[in-house]
Amino acid sequence: VGGDDYISKPFSIKEVIARVKAVLKRSTGEQAPQNMLKAEGLEVNTVNKTVSIENTDVNLTRKEYEILVLLMKHQGQYIGREDILNRVWSDDIIVTERNVDVNIARLRKKIGQYGDCIKGKSGYGYCFSL
Repeated sequence: VGGDDYISKPFSIKEVIARVKAVLKRSTGEQAPQNMLKAEGLEVNTVNKTVSIENTDVNLTRKEYEILVLLMKHQGQYIGREDILNRVWSDDIIVTERNVDVNIARLRKKIGQYGDCIKGKSGYGYCFSL
């Protein structure tokens, strides 16, 4: 943990708020978005919206692509089905959590050996992990 800043007395609440915001901004690391997501030979270009395995293009549907990007951006973290639904599908479309399972199954098949990197855990959701 450690200390990033020190405020001596007397201090104003505005100064405290400003310094807390500065520390949060530094700690969240507001960085430029990643244009390439890589996991060994699997590469996702988020600008061109393309996926390749060892320089061979992989054709994914839009939903499969969005799920893969979501899981790779949160590598090692389980994301629940409902959360995947909310992030990938729009609110005006009626879908069930089963749609997530079906798309994950298709995605796993299309990305071959890297399909094993998508792990499912009952009650937790899905995770991308090498």
